[in-house]
Amino acid sequence: MKIPKAEVPAPQTIYECDAFKSKVKTELKFTYGDATKRSASLPDLHQVKNSYFGFFKDERHPVSKEHGFTFDQLKDNSVFDPKNPKETFHVRHTEAMRKRCAAPLRTRWMVRSSQAYGWLPPLDDPKLGFGRGNLYHRDA
Repeated sequence: MKIPKAEVPAPQTIYECDAFKSKVKTELKFTYGDATKRSASLPDLHQVKNSYFGFFKDERHPVSKEHGFTFDQLKDNSVFDPKNPKETFHVRHTEAMRKRCAAPLRTRWMVRSSQAYGWLPPLDDPKLGFGRGNLYHRDA
């Protein structure tokens, strides 16, 4: 069903404009009241975490661990990243980490095609002759 267009001329004087505004104002008042009554039974989508990326979020891996107090910040024992130009507590969220693709994307299911290959930790940590192992200290 097509709604016919109204052949109403535009208001010419300030009084016609004020009359049009008052008619629209009362119409909007009734429309908003009706919309408020109808939407009262619907869930409030502004209170729910309904972002697109929220569907893929993996709750098993927290984004970061925040310190509650300044004392905790002073006594922090997080690992230093020598490849990062800035010393920060949030090492995984720096530009250097993103540029070298060192932080894995952890989601509930595969989002990128590169996740199909997996992100596994190394099986061992060979030092390739650089550095001393536990055997050297034990025999010394």
